Amino acid sequence: MLKVSKTGFMNLIRCRRFAGLHQIYKEKDNAIVCFSESEEDLMDIENETKKMLYLKSMYDEETDEDLLDEMAVEFEVLKPYYDKIELLSAKAIQDKFDGKLTYSSNTYLQKKFEMEYEGYYFYCYLDGYLEGETNRIFESKATTTNKFFKIEHKKESIFKRNIDDIVMLKRLLGYNEKGLEDKEKKFYNKYSDVGVYVYDLAYQRYVIENSKEYNPEKEYKYYLAVLNHEYVFDGTYDSNGEPVYSNDIISFIDFTDVTRKMMSLIEEDMKRVVSYLDEMNASPTNLGLYCERKKTRQCIFYPICFKDLPEENSIFTYVYNHHGFTDERGIKHLPYDLINKEQKYHMLDIPASWLTRENNQIQRAVVESGVPHIDKGKIKVGIDQIKYPIYYLDFESFPCPLPRYKHEKPYQQSLFQFSLHVEYEGKKLDENKDNISYLAPDLNDRREDLVKALVEAIPSDGGSVLVYNQSFEKTRIRELGEMFPKYKDALDDIANRLFDLMDLTKTRSKFYMELGYDEPTAKLFNYYSKDLNGSHSIKKVLPSLTDLKYDDLSVQNGVMAYITYAKYNTLDKENHKKAMQGLIDYCKRDTYSMYVILEALREIVKK
Repeated sequence: MLKVSKTGFMNLIRCRRFAGLHQIYKEKDNAIVCFSESEEDLMDIENETKKMLYLKSMYDEETDEDLLDEMAVEFEVLKPYYDKIELLSAKAIQDKFDGKLTYSSNTYLQKKFEMEYEGYYFYCYLDGYLEGETNRIFESKATTTNKFFKIEHKKESIFKRNIDDIVMLKRLLGYNEKGLEDKEKKFYNKYSDVGVYVYDLAYQRYVIENSKEYNPEKEYKYYLAVLNHEYVFDGTYDSNGEPVYSNDIISFIDFTDVTRKMMSLIEEDMKRVVSYLDEMNASPTNLGLYCERKKTRQCIFYPICFKDLPEENSIFTYVYNHHGFTDERGIKHLPYDLINKEQKYHMLDIPASWLTRENNQIQRAVVESGVPHIDKGKIKVGIDQIKYPIYYLDFESFPCPLPRYKHEKPYQQSLFQFSLHVEYEGKKLDENKDNISYLAPDLNDRREDLVKALVEAIPSDGGSVLVYNQSFEKTRIRELGEMFPKYKDALDDIANRLFDLMDLTKTRSKFYMELGYDEPTAKLFNYYSKDLNGSHSIKKVLPSLTDLKYDDLSVQNGVMAYITYAKYNTLDKENHKKAMQGLIDYCKRDTYSMYVILEALREIVKK
């Protein structure tokens, strides 16, 4: 009899085609298992899926396809931290609640429940199961409470901690404001950033309550155990130099009421999964959000189902494509509707008259003609705001799931490196000779060393500090000022002088409106080339405007950078030296790239 794990269920519910394709691959002895007669297979796939859920915590937005290949390596580097989160969750449960706890990060050691439905067995393995006067189920997730607390009604979170420090929905604590419950709709969408976690818990509840072990006479409660985004590490270490965290680092979110309401939804999904398994139909079906395109949980059959979607300049390349395209009759067409009903895959498949957003019109014109769009006037006015000497700055950081150093929070971007190029008026930059850099030589707390080097390298002379996508750098600099107050004035001065190069390559409405442009013009792209494929990231803009690349480097992106840094302690002396040089070369290339891009823009506006 076929057995279906939670992961298998989550995949099978995507669409009717998954079961059929899976069966074909299984018969060909390909290593894809989502349902099986072997319980060991199911445990293995549950452990693999846990990896992807951990990594989802690092990438809440669409994931750059270039980074997907690094995810396996990334997980191995981060695994010790994820294992520690599991242990911290177990300790917090034991200290907070009474009862006998079965808790493990290893699926083979977890409490298992199973149920039979229409000839199939459905399983779930529980991260934490506490048997007591009240039975409590805990699903441990390496995400943070911030994801939940930022769901707001009238500018206030719909969650609040109760007297026992359990995170509860406010309506369950006596708050009866109209509209509160409407904000909970995200929990019922298994593909939303929070729904994916709540649905997991609801599936477990369904299996438990339909299992032979379930005792309807007892009370059951269902929780997510997540990292507390407000927790600040106090800098306490044990005799081995390992951080010592209090139980406050783990928060419990009570989803008992929400999962109860989801039981009818799971029941309907259960019927659909069984029908898909009975049918085993591998013929093409509609594509949709459930494919999770470019997400960490992208369907394994994406290459098959999306084979007609071009890699470059598809309809998803249009900015704000998720808002749809409006035809002459005022009818809105969403991307997946256009793919499924009209087989429109390419940007040029969308009628020009449907493009009501001016930036979409620019994108289409560029792809159609092959000629880049350049607003020389806006670019020149923007360049004129830059003051010499120009400091090209870039940071590298490690978003560690657990705080490593005093004053850090979970997933805080912990800086370990910066690169700086300084351009003086009338002089050309050399990538190597004109570079100043700092790189932590080990995994010890080197933040103050970095700050000292930074404030020494960027004096208070009024020169612009050029960065790419300044929100990251500005936030990091402000954080450093709070952590190291004696450098705060110097750091604030640097933060106040930041200039975002993306304002020139893309645009920023507020920046250009302050320079006298009307809002519609301020919103328009300054530069767009078909090579950008909808993105103004520096890795896209650089080859579009220059011949400079990253493919000669051993470290080629930010994920590779922090993986290399995080692996310091596993390297011998020679490989450690190579790793450091690779990091220096990469970060140096980032800042030199900004200079080369600005030079290209200067040449463009001269013509």
